[in-house]
Amino acid sequence: MHRNLETEQWDARGDPTEIAVQVFASRFDWGRRGFTSGDNPAWAQLAEYPFDSDVKRMTVIYRNFHPGGEKGCAEWAFMKGAVEKVLEACTAIQYADKVVPMDAEQEGKVLKNMEALASHGLRVLAFAKRSWDPRTEDWGLIPREDVERDMTFFGLIGLYDPPRVETADAVKACHRAGITVHMLTGDHKQTAWAIAVDVGILPPRINQLSPDVISSMIMTAAQFDHLSDEAIDDLPVLPLVIARCTPQTKVRMVEALHRRKKFVAMTGDGVNDSPALKRADVGIGMGMAGSDVAKDASDIVLTDDNFASILNAIEEGRRMFDNIKKVIHSLITLCAPDIY
Repeated sequence: MHRNLETEQWDARGDPTEIAVQVFASRFDWGRRGFTSGDNPAWAQLAEYPFDSDVKRMTVIYRNFHPGGEKGCAEWAFMKGAVEKVLEACTAIQYADKVVPMDAEQEGKVLKNMEALASHGLRVLAFAKRSWDPRTEDWGLIPREDVERDMTFFGLIGLYDPPRVETADAVKACHRAGITVHMLTGDHKQTAWAIAVDVGILPPRINQLSPDVISSMIMTAAQFDHLSDEAIDDLPVLPLVIARCTPQTKVRMVEALHRRKKFVAMTGDGVNDSPALKRADVGIGMGMAGSDVAKDASDIVLTDDNFASILNAIEEGRRMFDNIKKVIHSLITLCAPDIY
């Protein structure tokens, strides 16, 4: 984040999720820049274990040059990621006045709070930390699993990433045109559920349906990946929403649609979307927010990152196809007397 001294406004570049977290922290004067910049910074980053689509979390190592307080520790590991994945690495939970062991009861409280946030369509991330005893200056020699363990759970944050206002109308138009829209996302199941209902991918009164119908409409990647190809083919319909997706889940979904003789257009913006973009009949990358890898793997790149633009392209394509058919029919009619 950077503050423009002339306009007194803040500018930010990078991942939207990271920007949102920094904006939130900066409102309380706890932004990263204030601690890591200047002539005598209080903290300095030593290493980073980047986000990975399999572990769904990231960790950074920071050195505190003015330890003082808690344990007098000079180095800390900070983790951010999907709630379930962060909980896997935690053995304790931090409260305002105490630290208690992480047991089933504490984990249940965290998951309950997470589901409450996710039910409003918020993308929920978890935070954790641990003191780190420096053993080497070469962080490349320390395995990730040695760092991402024995963490203390620190809290949750809910981020609202609203769909574009035109998306709901575009989804309705797709349904009228005979196009089925499937949403595969890395978000939590409750978050995906709320957003899918909001844009019309799932019916608004889905809660009134029977549990077996609901379970066929929305799945997690773990549920979908657990099924064999034969079991997926036996499903009456493929799920409309799959949450907590991995790259392999998206590829399997494309292949399942192909086995049902469907023509598949796949949209994506991340590096992890590139295998599915390649496998789809038409890969559609995002021109503004998309990664270079996703764009290279795509057949079409949207310059405005707008889902409604896909529908406009389909409409134009169908119009051209109808015109071509009319011309061919006219030519056949004109040639028919000569043939017979």
